[in-house]
Amino acid sequence: MNILQDSGLGPGKAESTQPVLEVRDITRVFGPVHALRGVSLRVRKGEIVGLIGENGAGKSTLLNIISGTDKQTSGTVILKGAEVSFGNYHEATRNGVFRIFQELALVQNMTVWENLFLSHEQKFTTVGFIRRKDGIRRAKELLERFDHGWIDPERRVQDYPFAVRQVLEVLKAFALADLLGQTEPVILLDEPTAALAADEIDFLRDLLIKLKGHCAIILVSHRLSELLEWSDRIVIFKDGEVVAEAGSRELTEEKLHYLMVGRERDKEFYREDRQREPEAEPVLQLEGFGDHTTFRDVNLSVLKGEIVGVAGVLGSGKTELGQAVFGDRRAHNGTLEHHGKRLHRWSAQSMSRAKVGYVPSERKEDGLLDTFSVAQNISFARIVSQKSPLLDLRREMREAEHYIAELGIKTSSPRANIESLSGGNQQKAVLARWLARGVDLLILDNPTRGVDAGAKEGIYDLIRDLADAGVAILLISDDLLEVIGLSNRIVVMKDGAITYRVDAPVAAKPKETDLVATMV
Repeated sequence: MNILQDSGLGPGKAESTQPVLEVRDITRVFGPVHALRGVSLRVRKGEIVGLIGENGAGKSTLLNIISGTDKQTSGTVILKGAEVSFGNYHEATRNGVFRIFQELALVQNMTVWENLFLSHEQKFTTVGFIRRKDGIRRAKELLERFDHGWIDPERRVQDYPFAVRQVLEVLKAFALADLLGQTEPVILLDEPTAALAADEIDFLRDLLIKLKGHCAIILVSHRLSELLEWSDRIVIFKDGEVVAEAGSRELTEEKLHYLMVGRERDKEFYREDRQREPEAEPVLQLEGFGDHTTFRDVNLSVLKGEIVGVAGVLGSGKTELGQAVFGDRRAHNGTLEHHGKRLHRWSAQSMSRAKVGYVPSERKEDGLLDTFSVAQNISFARIVSQKSPLLDLRREMREAEHYIAELGIKTSSPRANIESLSGGNQQKAVLARWLARGVDLLILDNPTRGVDAGAKEGIYDLIRDLADAGVAILLISDDLLEVIGLSNRIVVMKDGAITYRVDAPVAAKPKETDLVATMV
């Protein structure tokens, strides 16, 4: 049967008791960090299984392994009764596994029909020539079948707004399943509604219900009401493990909140006894701050010696906020004041010269100079900010040796390549960069991501040292316990706006469950 035909099945009517997809005891280790620990789950044809958990709980890592973009350290993936190990995503699609990513995988300057059948053009090829008319016709039939016939298959994807592109990403999975003759595909949906308008969310819900009788679907979402409504079963992840699984009708949003968190905070680990009262002087002041697309109307201040935590799920706008404050992203609305001085135009270089530092969330991609030495990475911000074009190599070496000793960076030599260090030591080197520069405002985006517990403790000590020295710190983190333990005040962002504010004094820290309830 053609997968694009209406199945007529409603929620909860799984066709088979045999799983189309099964993962057994999957573990994934990145250096000292266990992203997944012994994860097992099953998905049957005609079933939607929802995955929920905090940022970093392991959901996306599991989807990466299933779809061939990552490899498990141990464990087994079984598809339609056979053990599989895909070398890449293209191989996974040929075998009936289709992924709708958080970040759109469409090629913006190609047409709609070209994107729908991308990398499978051979299905429309005769003696080396692509039969464009056949591809366009098939794309048009698909779009009309799903009530989106108004989309022109010959227009470029970039001509359509983001919500339309997200729908095309979803339709692409079903188009390829039909094209490749996969009658029992596995569809992996990773936050598919994050940027959709209400009518498009309704369309996607109806589409999944319409087609689920011929698919096995895994749905990752932070929208709890959506997950409860759409899913047959829900699997809860926490710290890389499956901690609970239940039918959606047995759960409520309150139960999911508790199951997602339910951890005790170690006050000593976060050095809560060192939390200080900030001074009255605001170092950073934002009013009506926004960038039109990812965050808006942000009103926020950070005082001298204060740590302000920013929490929120992926796509909430918190990372983009930090980028815009530092000048790595353009802000179009509102005002930014640094020490009471309103800035009209600023860049990463000008902010660095003004003693504002930034540690990005993606250390390897944005934080490290991977072909440079440890010493060069530490001195980089100071050198970029100095007026003289001359390099003082002796000073560079003295600085490196000082901060290597001060922060306990484990390296064979200051001249060693930065990539020879462990993740925790790399992160310490990135932090040392701003100590060498000297800052009064430091933006930290997931400063302990991918580092082990011992390295985290060293970084927390350093953050406390900076606050003691009067540095204002904007702490953006996916780790709620980290935000709660370190912060004087906490704001929660949701859908690009600050929706919740709470003080976090040592004697009255908010609960993790309370914050989760405001985030999703």
